Amino acid sequence: MRVGILANSYLSAFTIYRQLHDLPDCDLYIVLSPLPHRSPIISVLANFARMIIGSLSPMSWQLSSVPFNRRVIFLPHTIDHPGSVAQLKKLQFDVGLHKSGGIYRKETITAFRLGILNPHIGLLPEYRGRSVMEWSLLKNDPVGISVFFIDTGIDTGEQIIIKEQVDVSHYTSISEAKEFLFNLDATFFRKALKVLNSAEPGFQLNDGSGHRYYVMSKLFQGVVQEILERRL
Repeated sequence: MRVGILANSYLSAFTIYRQLHDLPDCDLYIVLSPLPHRSPIISVLANFARMIIGSLSPMSWQLSSVPFNRRVIFLPHTIDHPGSVAQLKKLQFDVGLHKSGGIYRKETITAFRLGILNPHIGLLPEYRGRSVMEWSLLKNDPVGISVFFIDTGIDTGEQIIIKEQVDVSHYTSISEAKEFLFNLDATFFRKALKVLNSAEPGFQLNDGSGHRYYVMSKLFQGVVQEILERRL
């Protein structure tokens, strides 16, 4: 299975690569594209500098060769640019892993044989949209992560590959709990790719039966903060 980590920053993509590179039957690449508001040349130079710095890190000498063994692909335009889409199609990826700051158009999504996976810090289909961890806690519902194939909507992709409850009761602040969940992206990408590589991969249906949530107000955030503090 050919897999591309879609990112704007080499360092953020490398954190994923480092935890997935040893997956069997997984041909893994880093695909870097510039942000819409940033010059492509500046973006390439910045990421190249990060690659050089990363290659000098003693943490993992074997992995430090990643930038130089054709595992890093630079797109000269934003991810949804027709030129980028054409290049992605030529690369013939099976799956993309969402690690960029953008929203994908249909043409970009369909450039991947199976689609693009997104680790959502809420349990679908019940919780989609924004501040879903906070809304879950406010309503005394489980917190968790769902990995699903995206479409052009907001957390409406129909195929959920894996979803699991995650305990955040040992954190005393919203920011710490959310950071903990976001940092589990590589762990859940790994689980999802194992499912897709299994003999009979199964899917759960994201049927849109839940609600779309929006950014939580500071008033309700204060209530959630108290909930977290009381759980200790």
